[in-house]
Amino acid sequence: MDMPLLRSRMARIAAVPGLLLALAACAAGESSSPATSSPTIATAPATASTAAPVSASASADSGLAALIQASGVKCSDASKGAGCTAGDVDSGDFYDVELSPACGEQGFFAGVAEDKGVDTLDAVPSTGSRVSTTARLSKGQLVCVQGIGRAGQNPLFYYVVAIPAATVDKCKGSALCETYGDRPISGMKEMGSEACHVAGPGHYAGNCAQGWVSADVLDLFSDGM
Repeated sequence: MDMPLLRSRMARIAAVPGLLLALAACAAGESSSPATSSPTIATAPATASTAAPVSASASADSGLAALIQASGVKCSDASKGAGCTAGDVDSGDFYDVELSPACGEQGFFAGVAEDKGVDTLDAVPSTGSRVSTTARLSKGQLVCVQGIGRAGQNPLFYYVVAIPAATVDKCKGSALCETYGDRPISGMKEMGSEACHVAGPGHYAGNCAQGWVSADVLDLFSDGM
């Protein structure tokens, strides 16, 4: 075989590895194209996780709105539960109200100390008001205080909700929850078919007996419990 023909064949053989490398690089480039979309896929869980705090906030706002409606108070800023009053402002027969929907770790608890029990009311008695009984709580019933009605600095009425003692973490091993706990509740104005239950941390839903009571019928627990 003459030398020019031999050199030509050797040149073609030498070019094969380079061609294979080029094809491999091209294939790698094509496979990397879908990978460029992977950051978009990866952001989907992150977007879902960032929605959780919004949902929790919405739940808290919903609890405050439900409390304002149930207690019959009026607030200058309902979204924050600020500037709330109960009673007849025009006649001067009203109370400044502090609201606290949560009955969790920072909740404010009390027990019914009146021997004959107490009726819970849908509104604070005041000039021109029409109040009705929402339930009757027996002596010893554990309640969470969700609203404080003050005249000046003195609490005169409390908005309370009777909750199952077993759902309150602070009750476990507490002597107070031997004195105060689940007691007979009668004449309750039902608000649905569900029994009173925990709907979220510190929040209750269903047929929970609730309403306004006079401050002097309760034994308040210092520091919540």
